[in-house]
Amino acid sequence: MLDYALMNQCIYDGKAKEVEQMTQAALAEGRPVKEVLEDGLIAGMSVVGEDFKHNILYVPEVLIAARAMKAGVAVLKPLLTAGGPSSQTGRLLMGTVRGDLHDIGKNLVCMMAEGAGFVVKDIGVDQSVEKFQLAADEFKPDIIGMSALLTTTMTYMKTVVDGFDKPGYDHIKMAIGGAPISQMFADEIGADGYGADASSAVDLFLYFVGKGEAPKASFKTGVAPTKSQLTAQRGANSASRYQILYWQDLPSEIKVWDDFEQLKVALHIRFTERIDKEAMKLGLTHADAYAAQLRWGDETERSGIPADVGAAVKAELEAQFP
Repeated sequence: MLDYALMNQCIYDGKAKEVEQMTQAALAEGRPVKEVLEDGLIAGMSVVGEDFKHNILYVPEVLIAARAMKAGVAVLKPLLTAGGPSSQTGRLLMGTVRGDLHDIGKNLVCMMAEGAGFVVKDIGVDQSVEKFQLAADEFKPDIIGMSALLTTTMTYMKTVVDGFDKPGYDHIKMAIGGAPISQMFADEIGADGYGADASSAVDLFLYFVGKGEAPKASFKTGVAPTKSQLTAQRGANSASRYQILYWQDLPSEIKVWDDFEQLKVALHIRFTERIDKEAMKLGLTHADAYAAQLRWGDETERSGIPADVGAAVKAELEAQFP
């Protein structure tokens, strides 16, 4: 008899072939399609999303897990289509706004939303309000998600939000995200919500369709320890280990950890812009092709707590790649 916990673990580990075989085995046992989707696939991907949110997993691991989940969804897809709307979490229309050609972050949101059971239509990059409206008329989404990486294009999000502020569209929830976006900006333009990252965006989508709790502020409760307190806990000669995530030869982010905590350190937005530009030039914008170019550098140790080591490595990389 199929063990859903094992199936969840295979998704977490990115074992696409095993997930595909387990999905087929579950159907052969007569398990309900909705049960296989929710207990076998969505449950596994939800753990991935939580660990991504808390910096336990990084983009490469999430992409690999999503690919494994999609292998199972591909087996279920004909049956899900036959099952109709009751087999779906909701309908999500995604696109990058006019003037912006960056889509790596959008692709990740789409994959994770599919992992949460949404039917997703991705209309791509550089989309005008008219194209969003035409796609909405055809697809009938519950939610429209927009992304932007450039500050020069983020203002067009208001144009799209205003374009849906009319009868016939007022049931659609509008969500925005991207590196320069904030909750304050979402409030200013009248969007219904903001996702700080792919996992938070999916939490927001689930809330919109009544299948999740209201998103909580992303901060830890309690008073954070001071640097001197952290040093005392670790000892005067504390050391941290770190690795740099590269896209080809371009640094993307930094992972730093010791026995007490692990941090994810983001580089300046110009690194993301440079990687996106190179990915588009080489035609490597699809999630699998993009993920294949990611690699972790060697694990290195340096004296200091993770926050200090992360800040130092970040400064070095930003000086090395001006």
